[in-house]
Amino acid sequence: MNPDTLVAVSAYAGDKHQVENNLPLLLHHGCPVVILSPSDAPITAVNEPTVHCIWEGLKGWIGPQTLERHVIFLRALLRFPQQFFLFHDADSINLSPRIPDYLYQEPGTFWSNIVQDTNPGPSLLPKVAMQPPYFLSRQVIEAQLSVVGNLPTSYYGTPVNPDGWPMPFPTECIDHFVLQLAHGSGLPYKTFPDGASFETASPQGLKAMAAQVRSGKILVHSVKTKAVLDRLRVEHRNFCRAHS
Repeated sequence: MNPDTLVAVSAYAGDKHQVENNLPLLLHHGCPVVILSPSDAPITAVNEPTVHCIWEGLKGWIGPQTLERHVIFLRALLRFPQQFFLFHDADSINLSPRIPDYLYQEPGTFWSNIVQDTNPGPSLLPKVAMQPPYFLSRQVIEAQLSVVGNLPTSYYGTPVNPDGWPMPFPTECIDHFVLQLAHGSGLPYKTFPDGASFETASPQGLKAMAAQVRSGKILVHSVKTKAVLDRLRVEHRNFCRAHS
């Protein structure tokens, strides 16, 4: 189960409580776990001594430094010996101890939760955003890193800053930058058939996500509180009992 895999989490100091809430579900895969955080807002340790922490790059939700940090984190993953990487944000999780077998059967495919892009205006790329978690092989990471300096432009008129990093469209962030990396790499990309990505902060959002998990979804985003995590864990257990 879960062969030759590293579980990684991109987070910052303000996310530490989420990371620690999720620790049982990061560790239940039986794989090494690493927390990647920015050097100006690091997570230097968590409540589990076996979890490795690395801090590189600069904090931020949007802007060129966030894109550069994502690339730095991809390079950091390649310093580990594993061939496969389940790459979370602080608010994504796999509810099942088993990482789906189909992910290992297509090592040249980049996997994520692909959602509709609601930004206005035309785009040169598919109008989608790629949300966590991400599942990548070494092959996929290397292919994405190889095109960092020559990325396809997401939106008409998207400028490039003096350092060569694409400047984000008004609300463009890593979810869109990842699309550029995936598309530029030339390798296939797919959405998780057992994934779901949307807000769970509202009662309506949580109800909808709970229904998704009750129907078998496991690779979920966004889970920002322990109360939401606990609810989804109950729904996942109910699904497992019903299908055992």
